[in-house]
Amino acid sequence: MFSGLQYKLRLTARRAALGAVGVSLITVGLAFLTVAAFSGLMLVTTLPIAALVLGGAYLGIGLIVMGISGGSSHAAPPTARTQEAPTDLVTSAFMQGMQTGASVRQTLTR
Repeated sequence: MFSGLQYKLRLTARRAALGAVGVSLITVGLAFLTVAAFSGLMLVTTLPIAALVLGGAYLGIGLIVMGISGGSSHAAPPTARTQEAPTDLVTSAFMQGMQTGASVRQTLTR
C-alpha cells in the first residue's frame, strides 16, 4: 500500500522537478531571444522605438494568454447516459442492420 503511494509521490516530484527545469530553460531562452530581437531592432530603429516594440509585443502576448486562461466555460457538464447510443457511423450502421435482420427473421417465422 505504502510502496504504491511512495512511487506516486516520487513520480510527482520528478515531474515537478523536470517541469521546473523546463520552465527555467524556457525563461533563459526567452531572455536570449529578447536580447537578439532588441539588438536587431536597434540596427533598424532607435532605442525608444525598439523598447516600445518589444514591450508592446510582450504585453499583447501576456494579455492574450490571460484572456485564454481566464475564460470561463459555459458548457454544461456531461450528464450520465442511461443507455449508450452508438456514436460511430459504422457501429450505428451495424446496429441498424442487426435490428432489420431481427425484424425480418420475426416476420418470416410467423
